[in-house]
Amino acid sequence: MPTPNRPELADTRHPSPTGPPGRSGDRNGPPRVLRWAGRLLRRLRPASRAALDRGAAFVELAAVTVLAAAIMVAVYQLELSRTFNNGVRQMVCLVEGPGCGDQTWVDADRPEEPEEYEWGSGNSNALENESLAMNMASAQGWQDTDWECLKNLWGVVSHWDHTLINPNTGDNGITGFNPARHGTMPSGFRESPREQIAWGLAYIDETYESPCDAWAYWEDTGTY
Repeated sequence: MPTPNRPELADTRHPSPTGPPGRSGDRNGPPRVLRWAGRLLRRLRPASRAALDRGAAFVELAAVTVLAAAIMVAVYQLELSRTFNNGVRQMVCLVEGPGCGDQTWVDADRPEEPEEYEWGSGNSNALENESLAMNMASAQGWQDTDWECLKNLWGVVSHWDHTLINPNTGDNGITGFNPARHGTMPSGFRESPREQIAWGLAYIDETYESPCDAWAYWEDTGTY
């Protein structure tokens, strides 16, 4: 005889599910929102780790750059930097010689100026000597054109420096007296501008008759 369909007599040990798995009625699995959040966190976690790694690398690079700059500034300010630069300049000049220029010579190794450039003692009184010569030449009758020629001649020879001693040519004083050409130097010649000018006027008058002839000879030969 068949058993009547009575729900209260059903086996309660294996209850039938009331809906498909995964829905809100499924009490054996996590809710859908939690599962979605879990998947999202699993996807974001590697990206976050990479971003942190990149940030750490950037901070490390910045720190190394700042440290290197500080070291460079400190070394530059030390005497070691100046010593290094001087050493480089010395090596350049040893290879290239004096032609490397005055700016590359160090003070300790820069050669002394040749004595031939120091012709006078620095007390020439050039303007006074020129004025004295103009008065003495005028008294001798040499003015205007003659004076201009005399001014050009002695300006080139000595720049009106009565202390001139030129070791290259042997010229002395305002007039450029040269023992090799002009004989024995007159007494007191080297110390006295007046003696030098008087000798020069007499020599030009006797040898060339006028300052312009003496100047023309100088332009051709470089002597007179």
